[in-house]
Amino acid sequence: MQEQFGLAIGEIGRSWRYKLDQRLKPLGLSQSKWRTLLYISRTRDGLTQTDLAHMLGIEAPTVTRLVKQLEDGGWVLRRALPGDARCKIVHLTPKTKRTMRRIDAEVAQLRAETIGRLTLKQAAAGLAALQALQRLLDNV
Repeated sequence: MQEQFGLAIGEIGRSWRYKLDQRLKPLGLSQSKWRTLLYISRTRDGLTQTDLAHMLGIEAPTVTRLVKQLEDGGWVLRRALPGDARCKIVHLTPKTKRTMRRIDAEVAQLRAETIGRLTLKQAAAGLAALQALQRLLDNV
């Protein structure tokens, strides 16, 4: 049971990203790009590249290249952190803020087609199990 549970967590995450990736391809955004934009959009004041690397689970040089590609595409702006010009804060452009509404709509649609079809009892039990697992992982 434990092995199946662990494998299922990874498979569900991959399936979710794949399905969303297919829906967002028409926007011209790869999975790494839309995930990055999603994380940035969830903050008010942007994110440092270091924070992005941590959230995405990738190394700093990789996130630097990714942010540069997004910047070249007009999706993000990098600004120096006041008091530390070496640290860059990544912000969305107005163009991206409009696109985020479409991304959010696709996420909501996928959620409705999947999680929304679970019973309230199933969803609550799944959420409780995942939250308990996260707490355990945080303390390992």
